Amino acid sequence: MTRSIPPGLSGILEDLELDQTPMVTSDHLSELVIRHGLKTPAKVVASRLRDRGWLLPTGRRGVWEFAPAAVAGPYSRNDPATPLKAFLASRPDAQVALTFQAAAWAHGAADRVPLHPEVAAATAELARQLPSALSGSVFAPSLAYARLRGVPVLAAESIVVHMSTRPAAVRSWSSALEWLPDLTNGLDLGALRTELADRPSSVWMRTGYLLQGLRPDLAHQIHDQVRPSTKTWFGPRGKLRRHDSNWQVADTILPFDPKGLRVS
Repeated sequence: MTRSIPPGLSGILEDLELDQTPMVTSDHLSELVIRHGLKTPAKVVASRLRDRGWLLPTGRRGVWEFAPAAVAGPYSRNDPATPLKAFLASRPDAQVALTFQAAAWAHGAADRVPLHPEVAAATAELARQLPSALSGSVFAPSLAYARLRGVPVLAAESIVVHMSTRPAAVRSWSSALEWLPDLTNGLDLGALRTELADRPSSVWMRTGYLLQGLRPDLAHQIHDQVRPSTKTWFGPRGKLRRHDSNWQVADTILPFDPKGLRVS
């Protein structure tokens, strides 16, 4: 599909093509308008580029997806990470990252992403500011974010600890069976200890309980560290699915027994 180039805006489009920046903000357009000495307001430039299919809506005000000439039309890349990219384009310092299945997809352990990709936000206030296209929960990792698929992503060890910190935040534990074995296969003991270091013993116990079949080597190290002695709930208090006396875990949420899981 042929897209016309608005008169006088060829230089701006050329810069966008050279930068290959997937997200364009109103501030970025303002800089380009000044650079090229245009008198046209940035909001008018944005409107003209949108009308001709060079800028596509992201659902976030003042942030657009750039559709380069190579796309051959006003077509989105349909990147599942686009809502997070758009959010970070306007909030580049926000401490947010993909987590759970969305993060497993970014790591290559899951082959699909939920309709609303899961995001870990460092604070409750930040989680409330996420767009509706994302599913947010509160988790501040100790390990650095990985940079995958063009966005911040929790490290594998952080994903597991997030799952153990907030089991009820995992939207589908049944789906987790598809990617959790691959994700846990490469877990590092040192990194896992770092992620667990300043967390309550209950998080250590839930992590060991979850990993006991997949990574018994790590679970053994965790058990020696915390020596479970008081009951810990895995999920909201309610009817038990199982009780693990070794970990003193009362499990109300998992649709499987973690003892029976094995790495791929």
